[in-house]
Amino acid sequence: MEFHHLRYFEAVARVGNITRAAEELNITQPSLSKQIQALEANVGAQLFDRVGRRVELTDAGRLLLPYARRMLREVEAARAALRERADLTSGHVAIGAPPTIGARLLPHALAAFNTLHPHIELELHEAGSAPLVRQLLAGEVDLAVVPVPQIGTASIELFTEELVIAVAPSHRLAKSHDIGSSELASEGFIMFPPSYGLRNRTLQFWREAGLAPRVVLDGGEMATVLRLAAVGLGVALVPRLALDGSEGLVGLPVRDAALQRTIGLTWHPERTPSPAALALRAFLTERLGGRG
Repeated sequence: MEFHHLRYFEAVARVGNITRAAEELNITQPSLSKQIQALEANVGAQLFDRVGRRVELTDAGRLLLPYARRMLREVEAARAALRERADLTSGHVAIGAPPTIGARLLPHALAAFNTLHPHIELELHEAGSAPLVRQLLAGEVDLAVVPVPQIGTASIELFTEELVIAVAPSHRLAKSHDIGSSELASEGFIMFPPSYGLRNRTLQFWREAGLAPRVVLDGGEMATVLRLAAVGLGVALVPRLALDGSEGLVGLPVRDAALQRTIGLTWHPERTPSPAALALRAFLTERLGGRG
């Protein structure tokens, strides 16, 4: 049963005349008659009786008509939904970001995007970089704002940010403009969980500087790490961005180490993005690009 057969059948049933239905459908009367015959052969029943100059539905035709109209409505609804998706009057985008970026950078950006496209539903996933990349590769999020590059993803670099040592104002180093790596040899470090890229970056910094510091706490999330550093439990390697608006913390650059990371917008290179995802990607690239 072909879709156009149902459309032709519904028109003839509604108009009650083959010639007028053919004019409405913009096809010839013989062609329309042939298509109706093909539909009747397909369903194995006669659908119309010729009564004078009119055609009337048979019992089989009356049975088929509500199904045909329901199918035609569903197809038209699908077409309308696709049109809305294409012109951004509807849509859904899932985006992932680490807590610092989610809390510090995305609120204003997503609010501005919502002002432009109020009918696009936004879904935010906050987690460490590693689980976010797994969600991206699994198709659970459309975009992720994470340190780049990430294996298996496509990305656009947005900005590079400085990593600093966060210490309490009462810490012995807090008055320094910057510090050397060797000054951290005796410090206790607060560590992020394995899902955080900052954990690996901290370990890499230790190796390159020849340090073997103490770990005073292992596994804290960003907000907890910042609070623990603020009360003097230890120090932590954090993005400068994480200290924006945070009271009770001092961020110290390390002058003899290249401590920074590049943040990018990533997506799956083999999945076709929705128009909404493409729109958000372009918006965030312009909004956040070059921020560092």
